[in-house]
Amino acid sequence: MSEQQPQSSAVQKKAWYLKWWVLLIAAFLIAGGIGAAVNPSGDVTPAAIAEPRQRDLTEPNVAETPAAVAPLDLEKFLTESGFTFDSVSMSAGKAYIYVPTETTNELAQKIGNDAMLYLCDHAAQAGDNFPAANRVEVSDGISPVSEGYHAVDHPSGFATDDICDS
Repeated sequence: MSEQQPQSSAVQKKAWYLKWWVLLIAAFLIAGGIGAAVNPSGDVTPAAIAEPRQRDLTEPNVAETPAAVAPLDLEKFLTESGFTFDSVSMSAGKAYIYVPTETTNELAQKIGNDAMLYLCDHAAQAGDNFPAANRVEVSDGISPVSEGYHAVDHPSGFATDDICDS
């Protein structure tokens, strides 16, 4: 007779603490613990993280922002400055001022410079480091790809926020 050897299990069971789902739960708990240790208040905005959590209670509670500033109104500024324009719009950090075709390039450039200085001044009064637009473009709004378009017949001017530093 032949002796039968007991069959050993080829697959050994993993310990419960080595299973993938246990390790995943442990990773989440560790990440949460680190997050709580780093930012105990749970604030997620950069300003909230940078701001100290405790205040000196002996100091009066004064607003940290400058006094209220009139809302930005480029149209009103241009009107009060005596400039003639057709429309004003702001988009993607740029201000577009459309002027009549009869406007000279020199006047278009002056409008652009003055508008940019207004934007810079408004930002400074509001306590902001950057103006609402970083570029002002002045033109008559007629596309250069229009048939019969000649650049000398159309006003253009622009100014960037570099003018703010001067």
